[in-house]
Amino acid sequence: MRRMGAFTMETEAYMTLAEVKSRQLALKRQVPLDQAIAENIQNWAQWLLDEGFEGSYFTAKLEGAAILIRDLNGQLVATITTDAPSYVTAFKQADRMTMLAIQTKLRRLIDQHGLTLS
Repeated sequence: MRRMGAFTMETEAYMTLAEVKSRQLALKRQVPLDQAIAENIQNWAQWLLDEGFEGSYFTAKLEGAAILIRDLNGQLVATITTDAPSYVTAFKQADRMTMLAIQTKLRRLIDQHGLTLS
């Protein structure tokens, strides 16, 4: 079990829109759905970075249509974006495709040395 933001996840995978809604109801959280979705997206990006580098060397921060990636010094080292008005909007329209797109973009950054440890 892994603590990720406001959620404790039983697996290392992200949650679908239906799972976010279900989890929110089960926990009786008084958090807006968009916030719960944003936490899920940011947690997924962070998990991918942690797994890709076998440690927490980078931090993912969701800001609208962008996920900002910062190094240990807080320097912005990369940004991935969506064509949708925001990642939350993209997730609501196509949850699995949005998460797969994030995974693909981060994997490409790592594989092409767009993110490296100094």
